[in-house]
Amino acid sequence: MITKEVKIDDLTIKLHRKNIKNMYLRVLPPNGEIIISAPHFLPHEEIVNFVRDRKDWILKKQELIISNEINAPLKYKSGETHYLWGKEYTLQLVSKEDLKKTVVDYDKNIIYLPVPKRSRKETREKILNELYRKELKKAIPPVLEKCSKRVGKTPSEVKVRNMKNWGNCRYQDKRITLNLKLAKKDPICLEYVMIHELCHLIEFNHGKKFKKLMDIHCPEWKKIKKILNE
Repeated sequence: MITKEVKIDDLTIKLHRKNIKNMYLRVLPPNGEIIISAPHFLPHEEIVNFVRDRKDWILKKQELIISNEINAPLKYKSGETHYLWGKEYTLQLVSKEDLKKTVVDYDKNIIYLPVPKRSRKETREKILNELYRKELKKAIPPVLEKCSKRVGKTPSEVKVRNMKNWGNCRYQDKRITLNLKLAKKDPICLEYVMIHELCHLIEFNHGKKFKKLMDIHCPEWKKIKKILNE
């Protein structure tokens, strides 16, 4: 692959020449970087025309990314910023031969992640998620005790897993499940989600009765919900 930076009109483009048949255009977060992958044999003039034909779309895409502060997908590589209990940490990959388990340096704000050689993104993500799982399981007991006393309900079990929602409650068996990535958020978010799910043991849906329960047991819930979803 041959990579170079080119200017087409007022657009700066990173051009990858590859052994491919077709041309591809991407506009990437967080700053709207324009990347084009094109075949080695394709004349530069065709790339210029390709970009000019799509210039309006490119500019709209860049504006959307920047105005909505869309972040680039995480690659779980050294130097990336990750979060633990609402605080920023720099990820540092370390060979599994040198480090057997994930270590958090709270003074230097570094997470040392032990990974195998030539590890894939999915592998690194899984290892970091295990840290979140461990941290969340450690944090749950005191928060559960505090919130159960406040709401007046106790679940049969609290489980931790990687899922899309921050939490859910099975009304039938009174089991609560929490998203392991709550360990990335400010601790107040765990308390909010716990109260939210405990209130579902009283009122299953999100109607007026449920919101009244939240107002009683977690008066700042609307504010905390915004923090959680940032």
